Amino acid sequence: MRTRILFTFLITLAVLPVFAQLGGSSTYSFLDLTSSARNAAMGGDQIAIKDGDLDMLYMNPAILDSSMHMYLATDFTNFYGGVNYGYLGYAHTFDKIGNVGFGVMYANYGEFTRADVNGTIQGNFSANETLIHGTYARPFGKYFSTGANLKLIYSQLAEYNSFGMAVDLAAMFHHPTKNWTVSLVARNIGSELKPYVAGQYEPLPFSIDLGISHKLKYLPLRLSMTIVDLQKPDLTYKDPTNSPPDVDPLTGEVIEQKTNIGDAIMRHFIFSTELTIARRIFIRAGYNYRRRQEFKVASKPGTVGFSWGIGVKVNRFTFSYSRATYHQAGGTNQISIITNLGTHVKMPKRVRKAKQSKDKASDGEG
Repeated sequence: MRTRILFTFLITLAVLPVFAQLGGSSTYSFLDLTSSARNAAMGGDQIAIKDGDLDMLYMNPAILDSSMHMYLATDFTNFYGGVNYGYLGYAHTFDKIGNVGFGVMYANYGEFTRADVNGTIQGNFSANETLIHGTYARPFGKYFSTGANLKLIYSQLAEYNSFGMAVDLAAMFHHPTKNWTVSLVARNIGSELKPYVAGQYEPLPFSIDLGISHKLKYLPLRLSMTIVDLQKPDLTYKDPTNSPPDVDPLTGEVIEQKTNIGDAIMRHFIFSTELTIARRIFIRAGYNYRRRQEFKVASKPGTVGFSWGIGVKVNRFTFSYSRATYHQAGGTNQISIITNLGTHVKMPKRVRKAKQSKDKASDGEG
């Protein structure tokens, strides 16, 4: 029965409506922000790591299990232009319900000067957006798990405001002894319930992502790869209003711009790695090809598209820092802190057993 349910779930992900979402073509773009420092350091959109890290819950609800019971995650990002955003997450395991998670993300865009078409100053206005999500996940058999995020979204831009709802659906295969993890996530399936302008509904930034990671057996190194936006073969942006089409001077015919197949394929890929030192120090790095192609300055690309970070476990806390370069003008700094609120609280019996089993499996990985 469980196998049949899991198979149905995977088929549902595979036949979801296929449509494109590029920059500027959807609302609630803040849903695509990287919520954690670890994720940011590894190129963003990291969905194939299952090691009890609550900070990965927002990107992939299927990772939630009883090892995260009473864990709390906090994140803060200093973005460009005075923009900042953050995330707060919590997980709990209930004896009769199972594994449940909660999270809140906010994005504060700051204060702006309001002016009319003639440049006359008319005061200031603010803009911010908020997301609240609830997560539920459950295992299927020994190696499979599924999960879902239910998202409530609120956006306020000056006097305009919008309310929406979305869900994320995820399925994961994780082999703890072979150290392989494969995940499939369909994100932001939903709609505006109240648009900014009455009757003008905009699509959400829907995407289907596939992630694969492997932790080497004799070296404390994890290699990961994420393939993003499977629903859209060509992620290059073409603006027909940006410039007139090229015309053959002899025939007068429009010259069709051919797509570079290699470039189109690579824009889907994010590569990352993570080195563990003495089980308490983590060095991370990532490369996002699409980010580099879209944001680099041709004459001086620099390190655009690259990211790095570190993590440190100290007592009951895990601290992470990342720096990701989106543009030659500079990078973004992100900080995450995770702690176990239940360290001195008696855990439910099923949670203690699950944690003991996970600890034994970790010891076996060496």
